[in-house]
Amino acid sequence: LKPLRNIKSIPESNIHEEDFFAHQGGYDLILEQTFFCALDPSLRDKYVAKMHDLLNPGGILAGVLFNFPLTEKGPPFGGNEEMYKDHFSKKLEIKKMETCYNSIPPRAGNELFFELKKN
Repeated sequence: LKPLRNIKSIPESNIHEEDFFAHQGGYDLILEQTFFCALDPSLRDKYVAKMHDLLNPGGILAGVLFNFPLTEKGPPFGGNEEMYKDHFSKKLEIKKMETCYNSIPPRAGNELFFELKKN
């Protein structure tokens, strides 16, 4: 997050450097870029519950997850569509989960784009 501090157009109040699980707020849109896959797999259901709490009703969580076998060696820790759907469907409606069509070449075929909604 430190480089963001040099971008004058981003208000300081929009930058949060804190424990994700302690963060409070309400959001209409949260963008995820493999943060879920950086967390120890034992925290995945806690992450889903926290995202549910942070989203306003009708809010969207969208982004990218890694699509490769889950291993104990990480981060990143992998997963697959079925595993992710199992976690996220407990709290959020799955609107879309599909292989990314525009991944950078080294990640082609190894990323899933998803869109989830809090009802």
